[in-house]
Amino acid sequence: MVWIRLWLSCAAFLSAAGGISYGLVRLSERLWKPANPVLLLTLQKLVLVLYWVPVSFAWICLKRISYENKILSYKGEFVCSTVPSMTDAFYLLGILWLAGFVLSIVCFAVRQHRLSVLMRGNVPVEQPRYLAVFEECRRQAGLGAVVLCQNDRLSSPITAGFFRQQVILPFAAYTDAELRMIYEHELTHIQHRDLFWRLFALATSWVHWFNPVIYLQQGELDCLQEMVCDLSIAVKNEYYTKKEYAAFLVKLTEPETVNACTTALIKNKSQTVRRIHKMAKTKELRKPKKFVAGISCAALAVLTLIPATAVSAKAAKLQEDWIRAEETSIEVEPPVYFDLSMVECGYDDGSVVETNGSQEIEIYSSTDDLSKTIEANTRHIYQYRSMSVGDSVSISTKCDDSSVTYKIGVKCKETGKMEWISGEGRLYYVYDVTEKGSYSVFVENNNNFSIKVTGTAMY
Repeated sequence: MVWIRLWLSCAAFLSAAGGISYGLVRLSERLWKPANPVLLLTLQKLVLVLYWVPVSFAWICLKRISYENKILSYKGEFVCSTVPSMTDAFYLLGILWLAGFVLSIVCFAVRQHRLSVLMRGNVPVEQPRYLAVFEECRRQAGLGAVVLCQNDRLSSPITAGFFRQQVILPFAAYTDAELRMIYEHELTHIQHRDLFWRLFALATSWVHWFNPVIYLQQGELDCLQEMVCDLSIAVKNEYYTKKEYAAFLVKLTEPETVNACTTALIKNKSQTVRRIHKMAKTKELRKPKKFVAGISCAALAVLTLIPATAVSAKAAKLQEDWIRAEETSIEVEPPVYFDLSMVECGYDDGSVVETNGSQEIEIYSSTDDLSKTIEANTRHIYQYRSMSVGDSVSISTKCDDSSVTYKIGVKCKETGKMEWISGEGRLYYVYDVTEKGSYSVFVENNNNFSIKVTGTAMY
């Protein structure tokens, strides 16, 4: 069940990155008060993307992977190991996550069904004036086939449809200026592909349903999209003023049919107040220059991924400590610690035959099983692994015949240098790497008869 733990860890790491990036954007709004909602909307879209790009998880895993002699091996328990208590805990967490994920999709399906039922009441607009103004606005927006409908169950205009886009009006009387406000606003949503980003945010909330920040993110994305649409059409418009546009927003009632598959001219009163306040302070809408947007996005990504990776690395280390603690606790006998004066060094002098047991080791495990019958006058090499300065390997073995002397140690592949201790019965040795290279545990039998050894090596 290692894959369940890895998936949940990946989701948690991504959620941390998304939450940190959202907090940084909101903090920048409070400290520097950027006046351009287009830049803020761009950053909010990047926040959503960071919920899906597993940079921290990939970095943690890649640091624990080595590939030598066409053999893939892992260092550290995070990627490949588990213990019974951890399996049980993450199995339960996996069930909880799956239940939340399914419930989120079911709730969306129910809302979508209600919207589909409502859309069955759509009828084509027949008023020539409504159609003429719509066609003029559509051509000015440079859009292709967009359908104009009416529905008597709506209280505010909305845009719906991901593939077949529709602007849907309630049955109400509008002036030409009001029609332009509606059409230009909803067609701007289509131009900016706002519905796609709302669906993307919705899918993100399914995966990260346990993170309350994603719901704040959805609301902020919706509000910024509406602000950008408002300012795109209301600032310096030749057909109506910002004051007239704001008054029209206030006149509209709050709809009950808005969901992630629609965009509406009015969503709620608090959002409307923010939009009107923003319009009152904005004299001209300028899109940020590409290099400014690029630098801002790059800065946000870096400032997000550095702490997110640090937090994720700490979480991975805690999981490894959990595994090691439980693996140590199940040892039947406590290890016999060695005296440093017992350590010997040297090179292969040809006095014994060296055998390679690389194919007998589980390449995805950070723990090697050393249980084996070692033939007479033989040094058995288990598995070379790439190790860096500061890494260590602990060896714990026991010989069935407590009167037999044998050796355990570590050999460096590049230099051929070996360090070992010798003794009888149960032996324990810890080797600290002082030079980067490939190292393997070995057990050496200098006797004229075979011996049976059991034990483990932990990297």
